[in-house]
Parts: sequence; structure tokens; C-alpha cells
Amino acid sequence: MSNSHRTVHMKGTPASYGVGIGSAWILEEKKVSVRPNRILDNEVKENLERFERAVEELLEEYSEMRDSTSGDAADILEAQIQTLKDPELHKLIRRKISENHFEAVYAIFSSFNDYVQMIESVGVSWTDDRTIDIVTIRDQLIAALRKKRKELSVPQGAVVFANELSPTVLIELTRTNISGIVLHKAGLTSHAVILSQSMGIPCVVGVNWKALNISGNCEVLIDGETGEVVFHPSDAEKKEFITRKKKEKKRVKELLKAAALPHETGCGSSFTLRANVEFLEELPRISKHGAKGVGLLRTETLLFQRNFEVPAQIEFYEKVLQASGTDPVTIRLFDAGGDKLLEEAEEEPNPFLGWRGIRLLLHQRKLLRNQIEAICRVSGNYPGRVSILVPMVTDLNEITRVKEKVSKIIAELKSDGADVDEEMKVGIMVEVPAVALMAEEIAPFVDFFSIGTNDLTQYTLAVDRGNDRISELFEPFHPAVWKLIRMTMKGAEKHGIPVSVCGESASIPGAAAAFIGLGITDLSMTTNALLPVKELLCSRSLQEMKELGVRVAASRSTDEVKELFQQFTEKGTVK
Repeated sequence: MSNSHRTVHMKGTPASYGVGIGSAWILEEKKVSVRPNRILDNEVKENLERFERAVEELLEEYSEMRDSTSGDAADILEAQIQTLKDPELHKLIRRKISENHFEAVYAIFSSFNDYVQMIESVGVSWTDDRTIDIVTIRDQLIAALRKKRKELSVPQGAVVFANELSPTVLIELTRTNISGIVLHKAGLTSHAVILSQSMGIPCVVGVNWKALNISGNCEVLIDGETGEVVFHPSDAEKKEFITRKKKEKKRVKELLKAAALPHETGCGSSFTLRANVEFLEELPRISKHGAKGVGLLRTETLLFQRNFEVPAQIEFYEKVLQASGTDPVTIRLFDAGGDKLLEEAEEEPNPFLGWRGIRLLLHQRKLLRNQIEAICRVSGNYPGRVSILVPMVTDLNEITRVKEKVSKIIAELKSDGADVDEEMKVGIMVEVPAVALMAEEIAPFVDFFSIGTNDLTQYTLAVDRGNDRISELFEPFHPAVWKLIRMTMKGAEKHGIPVSVCGESASIPGAAAAFIGLGITDLSMTTNALLPVKELLCSRSLQEMKELGVRVAASRSTDEVKELFQQFTEKGTVK
């Protein structure tokens, strides 16, 4: 592409609103090479001191970054600092130096790799977004040890292309007023995306730009609202983008107005939008973007931070509830695999189909007990606002066992004089086709269904979306997925229990309208998606959405569904 100036259009997933124009700048991936060299007894002290100095140097750099920022950026950098200061990591590194006689650089490299391997092996797709943070801390610490830390040299106003980005690298990049970010692998919950949203930097993810052989003289346009990326744009396209950029500030103000609007369609029918939350730094957007509480609180970060104990969990849950005002919060039980997460677990060839979610928790009794107890204790302080969501359910017996444990723990806490919400709801994730197919039979035994479209798509289509060779087959709009969603809804309706959607599909405005049209009026999504989704839903009538829902349900191909969504969002009509 560097020798040809033909215009190329690519489409990714919108991640951070805004329009950017600039020259392409590629963040090169440099793999750190470290040999497992041994040291002598008289070299141990020197290597320990080198490790300590490198940590101090990097901590100083991170602290300066944190102090020069605020809000989400400062919170995320503080999390990076705490990872760098992790006493368990330090203990492991020192042991490898002192007892195993490895050089400091290899002790750092291998210890961080152990941590990365644990995260990558838990069997849930979103952990990919955490790995880059740990790898970057590792590499920057090694560079500090080797005295090879270099500042990035990025042209002013460039559009940055990368496989993925860590928070510290992104903040360093923003010092040159970059115009946008295009990422290949990052997900919507990655720290890079959260920061780009906070800093107002247009960002698009899921773009396989490497195949284009981009050069530095390639001009690029990026639209963080539509997910469009244009290489070597024509004069007419550049003119159009410049016009759109001028309108951008007005558009942002219009979107923020949507936060204050009632949760009603253009004809007055009510719906509910909630937030998917994983990190504390996301909490300010719950109220700012008009979410009515948290429809999915992911709790796996507590596992990675080793905060298994009840007090640490209570502190985390209470912060989320306080940030949600008087609205409800649905807390999902730990949804992680046992492979390398727990010391006694055996390595699994396919953790996505293995010992994870409720399968793991029912065997790890203390882990499950602690989490249910923490949730129950918090519920007493916030009656009527806390619900439990059980992940990876495939069998009615699993539901029965969890509910029995909840009832038993509530009774024990009450006998000890603790305040507990005895009416706390217990629902399940619908993410395995078996549950969708049996929705009518399962519904009488739960308080609600929450459809996780990400895993439901993966298991229905037999596609690992983390596998680059087949990732294009991961299609959440596939008609088979919509059939399972309708089956789930009908089962819930027959027995009068509520059903919601908490997967990434709810973040797509057209899909959200289709869900409303099909009768699912409770949607939970990433905080960045709340405003554009709400704006669309408030501007259309329920009848229009019902017509869309009927057409989507009758579709025979993914392309047909996508075309329906495009027509609806662009024109407001479905042909």
C-alpha cells in the first residue's frame, strides 16, 4: 500500500467517539529477549539491588504520570502502580534471584510471565485486555533495569496504529496530541479504550490493518462513532471529514443531552439502559451517561488481585452501589476458569469448555462461600438493589445448588444478627445454547435471565473469537443466535420472569432497537455505548422497533440482519 495511493476503507468496532485526520504512525512491537542466565552467590546482592532500583525508577515515572492527570487516567495509572508494587510478584522475583540464582532480568521476565499465563488461561475472552497491561509493565521494568528506556517519538497529530496498547504507553502518546487510535486486538473494556474515551481521542478497535503494509506518509481518516477507517482518502472524503469534525463538539453536547432524557421511546414506551462495569474507574460514567444502575458487575479483577476475602469484596461492591445512586446492581459471581488460576488446578486443553464459572465455584466451596457472604452482607445495607447473577450455567442442578447455598448463608447471617436482604434475586446468564433451548423449563427456578450474547454466539457457532484465523466467523447477529434469544424470551414470558441482555450486541444501536422490538426492554452495555444507544431509542417509536424485530427474527443470513440495522440507524425505516 505504501507504493499505491488508492483509497482503502476498513470497518472496525467503534470504541471512542470522535473524528480524526492525520498521518499513520505504527507502534512497533518489540519482543523482549531474555536468556535464563545464572549468577554466582557473590552476585545475588547486586542483582537484588538492581531490581529494587529499576522498580523505584519505574514507580517514579508512573507516579509523575498519575500526578499529571486526573479522573480515569489517574485511577488507571494508580492500578498500574499497585501492580508494579505487588508484594507477591516481588517475593517471587527475589526468590528466583536469591534461591534459584537467576539474573535479575530473567527473574523479572519469568515471574511476570507466570502472572500473564495465569490471566490468559482463565477461560474468558475479556482477559486478553488485561494481558497487555502486565506485559508492558514487565517490559518497561526490564528496560529500566537495562538502562534502555526510550521516549516514543510520535509526529504531532498522528493516527496511531497498534496491535494493542497499555495505559502508560497511551498516556505517553497523548503528549503529542494524537488524532486517533486504531487497534487490532483490544476489546471495548480494555484500559486503552477507557482512557481514549476519557481523553476524547477517537478510537476504533478490531481493525486488521497489518495486511495493508501502511507507511508513514499514508493519510488516514478515523471515525470513532461509525468504526470507519479510510486510508489515502480522496479530496472529497477529506472535505467531508473536516466538516464532520467541526460539527463534532456540537454532536458531543447533543449526545450528553441524551443522558438526561427519560428512558422512553419517541412514542413514550419505557425501556431501561444499564452499565456493564468491571473497574472502579468506570463508575463516574454510570450517572454521567444516564445509566439506571449496573446490569453486569464483573468481579474477576478481585480474583486477579487475590482479594478473595469478604471485607475486600464488600468494599468493592459498596463503591459500585454508592456510584449507582438508588438504582440496582447485578453482581455476577466469579466467571473464571481454574486452569492456572488456582494452584491445585490442572492445565486444560480448552478452558472455554472446561472448569469455569459455576462449575468451578461449586467445587471451590470457600471461594463461593466468601463471595455469596460478601454479597449478602452488602445487600442488607442496600435492600432491594442487589441481585446475584450465576455464570456458565448448563444444568438445573447447578441452579438448585447455588440457591440452596444462598439460602443457607442468609439464614446463618441472620442468626448472627446481620442485616440481609432476604428477597435478593438470583438469576442466571443465558450464554450456553442448552439453557436457551430449555428456557421454558428453567424459568420457574430462577428470578431472571440475563443473555450474554458474546459467549452465546461463541458456543452456538463453534467459533473462538480470539482465534485470528476464524475470528471473522464470530457473528453475534447470526440468525441462529437471534432464534436462541427469542426462545429465551418466550420461556421467560411464559413464567413471568424478567429477561435482559448484557452482551456486546446491546452496545450496537440497531441491535438494541431490535431487542426492544422483540420485547426485551432491559439492556446493559459498556458505558461508552449508553449515549448513542439511548439517543436512537428515544428518537424512534416502539412500532418501528417492533417492525425491525420482526424482520430480524425472520432473517436468513447475517448480512441481511446487518443491512436491516444499517437501514434503521441511518434512515429510521426498514425496507
